[in-house]
Amino acid sequence: MASSSSHHSTSAGSSGGSGALSPVPGSSAAPQLGDILRDHQGSQAEQRRATEQLRRDAARDVGVLCDAATTQLAAQLARVHDNQREIESLARDCAHLVQTHTRSAAKWTRLADQFTTALKELGDVTNWAHVIERDMLDVAATLELVHASLNPAHVNAPHNGS
Repeated sequence: MASSSSHHSTSAGSSGGSGALSPVPGSSAAPQLGDILRDHQGSQAEQRRATEQLRRDAARDVGVLCDAATTQLAAQLARVHDNQREIESLARDCAHLVQTHTRSAAKWTRLADQFTTALKELGDVTNWAHVIERDMLDVAATLELVHASLNPAHVNAPHNGS
């Protein structure tokens, strides 16, 4: 191509500086234009082949990238699915444990209530026993007073065990 450029500049200089190629009859410019055209068409064909090869390479590389991304995404999706199943299993186990704990807490609450009721009843029985004891002491004191008033001589006399 360098040789055709030098001919081009020579022809341009002889045409009065217009910069256009004008074949001169009987000159060798016509075969040079054909050479330039063939070179240009060859380079365009080579450019098209290179572009097509780059397009095929890019399409192949995009396919490989998509396959890799799909494989990676599928693996991550499988892990997410496994994690979801594990979480659901743990949630069921937790719910079962909560129900068991709730039943156990209810039993302990009932036992504590029963114990409290028993303590209250025991306190009531103890209080009742103290009341009865005081009443019995009052009755005994009253009987002694009645007995003393009916038998004044026995009050000052020592008791013989009777």
